[in-house]
Amino acid sequence: MRLLVAEDEVLMQELLTLHLSADYDVVIAKDGAEALEKINLETFDAILLDIMLPYVDGFTLCAEVRRMSQTPILMLTARTEVEDRVRGLELGADDYLVKPFDFAELKARIHALIRRSTMQEEKDESVIQYGPFKMDIQSFSVYMDGQKIDFTVKEFELLKQLALAPNQVFTRDDLLHLLWDEDHERDGRAIDSHVKNVRYKMKKIGTSTKLIKTVWGLGYQFDMPEDAHV
Repeated sequence: MRLLVAEDEVLMQELLTLHLSADYDVVIAKDGAEALEKINLETFDAILLDIMLPYVDGFTLCAEVRRMSQTPILMLTARTEVEDRVRGLELGADDYLVKPFDFAELKARIHALIRRSTMQEEKDESVIQYGPFKMDIQSFSVYMDGQKIDFTVKEFELLKQLALAPNQVFTRDDLLHLLWDEDHERDGRAIDSHVKNVRYKMKKIGTSTKLIKTVWGLGYQFDMPEDAHV
């Protein structure tokens, strides 16, 4: 895991590197401008920001990071004023520590931030949403315009495979391979039947969206709702 440390004090840079390098690939930025450059060019699992940085201060840097990503941010400050801590949190920081701090506590907080971030990413990946269409893979549910639609297991799996790659055309053989094991007797008509059922259930709730589009001569493709944002 990679950790960006934006800190201008040389001694603190050395101490942070010493205590954190066993668990993380520590990248040092000696001022706010250098930190911003690294953030624009590289990916990090978490960012430690000192508030009092030269050129670009920690508050400004925090706001800029939040504009671009949800990378966990832990702010380090020698200030004890509540206003400074509140400002950092309002700008998007996830946590803060006041100097001097215990390095064991710092490591525990970084670990907790990364763990929560990873869990949130995994949760987000379980939901597919395009405009009024929403598919929750974990709860096995599909909604269109807020209305729940009940699909069979195979209908759900078929729709999931297509929705995961909305710009891709799948042949019947592609879908048969994805939905059934190698020993299953393959018949493209089974795919056609499931597509027909999905469309029928969509029509029943009164929407004009079919969800599955026929690409003549090739196969099927996810039918993106008109007001979807990808």
